[in-house]
Amino acid sequence: MCAENLVTFDIPEEECAAPAARRRPRGNYGDARRRRKRCFDESTWTPRAAALMMSRRCIQPERSRRAGMGRTTMAVSHHIKTILACALALPIPPADASPASAPDPGELSIAEMLQAQAAGRIRCADVARNALATIRQRDPQLKAFISVNPDLLADAQKLDALRRAGTVLPLHCIPIAVKDNLDAKGMATTGGSVLLHGNVAGEDADALSRLRDAGALFIGKTNLDELAVAGSTISSLGGQTLNAYDPTRFAAGSSGGSAVAVATGMSLCALGTETVNSLRNAASSAGVVALRSTAGLVSRRGAIAQSSTMDVVGPICRSVDDAARVLAVMADPRPAGAEAARAATALRAGPPARASLAGKRFGVLANLFGKGPEHEPVNAIIRTALDALRAQGAQIVEIDDAEFDSDLGSKRLNVANYEFGPLFEAFLARLPTGAGPASLRAYVAAGRYPAGMSKFLQQAVAWQDPLAMPEYREALRYGDTLRRKMLDLMDTQALDAMVYPAQKRPPLAVGDAPRPERNGIFASALGFPAIDLPAGFTPPDAGAPVGLPVGLDMLARPGDDVRLLGLALAVEQTLQARRKPPTADRR
Repeated sequence: MCAENLVTFDIPEEECAAPAARRRPRGNYGDARRRRKRCFDESTWTPRAAALMMSRRCIQPERSRRAGMGRTTMAVSHHIKTILACALALPIPPADASPASAPDPGELSIAEMLQAQAAGRIRCADVARNALATIRQRDPQLKAFISVNPDLLADAQKLDALRRAGTVLPLHCIPIAVKDNLDAKGMATTGGSVLLHGNVAGEDADALSRLRDAGALFIGKTNLDELAVAGSTISSLGGQTLNAYDPTRFAAGSSGGSAVAVATGMSLCALGTETVNSLRNAASSAGVVALRSTAGLVSRRGAIAQSSTMDVVGPICRSVDDAARVLAVMADPRPAGAEAARAATALRAGPPARASLAGKRFGVLANLFGKGPEHEPVNAIIRTALDALRAQGAQIVEIDDAEFDSDLGSKRLNVANYEFGPLFEAFLARLPTGAGPASLRAYVAAGRYPAGMSKFLQQAVAWQDPLAMPEYREALRYGDTLRRKMLDLMDTQALDAMVYPAQKRPPLAVGDAPRPERNGIFASALGFPAIDLPAGFTPPDAGAPVGLPVGLDMLARPGDDVRLLGLALAVEQTLQARRKPPTADRR
């Protein structure tokens, strides 16, 4: 019985118990007085039923007061936690007999996963079962997922059938999770909002569709900062995602759920989105790799938009090679713009080759390093990483230019603050009746969002015509000016890439006031490709037994995505900095 397994998840029995006659795979909507809990015993268990318990069909609205969530919030996030706990506590059907040497799918790279399948050491159904088991073990603490694909095992069995029939796809049975501001057919795209649980997608987002066509196994939807507008991965629906290396700390964000899922082996790779920092600072805080490609290379269709100028969809993986493989599949066959077209042509020519670092020139932007004692742990790790690159023959060029300061850049370049309002209004206007609020004003009036969003949302309500605002036009103009300056600087200094810390400080403790101190703005606002990869770890302490990860950002010229990946492969091989998080050992 589900209630018998609840000790693992610290959920009281009454949260899960239900009369046998009510043990069905779907929940019902209703207030607290009419609510009926769902649970299953082994005789009624099916993988789809368990997953449905975690999907939109089981969300039950209920009003309550919660700290940090505005005046009132839906208690849906608590109910979803109960649903996740009950569903994932259920026994997973055993896999068919497999060779004793079957590997742990949660620790494999894409290449290793494909090789293991080709050798018959693992089947896709085993991969799916492992994903469910791993989420069951690790997600109750970390809260990386909002929902799980209800057809996960059925999809895996179809991929096994294809292999038996002789069809093997480029990403055959590679587990992929998706940030919940991207559409997945038949599942709610909530953006983390309790008000959007009825927004069921009729088709996949373009990026996910291409991955599924290439054989990827879609695992589920990950948590995010609500509507992807902040950087700590908290939402009214998914709650607070926690850091994989120290669960008392933030996971950063807004793609923190995707990054934590990958870091802890709940998924091999994941999709996130980024407006300013969201892919790369989440990866930096999770000790994984995230790639922001040249603007226009990857379709944004099927994403809840924040900025028409800055948004991208990108991969988060545990290695540069894995990120390159995912990008090659998800790249749009009709990219927008000449630079994106050049990048797409290079991707089609073949996988990136690991570059030699000898003679490569890396520009180090001095103003992207913090100046206080609290910044020294990150500064020391990045300087040590740069010394390692020098030892491989790379040349490090120090650049001290006051305009390349992330605090200044965030104030002068971030056009997303102006663009969000009309984009979100247009998104809400397309929803079927009852699938979400009728307008941005209605969303704000409901008050069911994290308190930290209030200022941003009030601005969005007021700024409905950005082109009429001189500040917006000036930000666009300044972005064009700074883009030309960055290109001139890289050409004048003959630089192969810029390098700098993704964040000036290690991940902050939950409860600390959020601070900007992130350096993603220049790639985002100027349309440059950038990749973040592990550079090292802070010294271990009681909260973080292996230390906290620190990420190194690398930025290249627009269109040079493949060249950037080749450099990143070499830097990754030189540093070999990634460590498995302690939470990935949780059983």
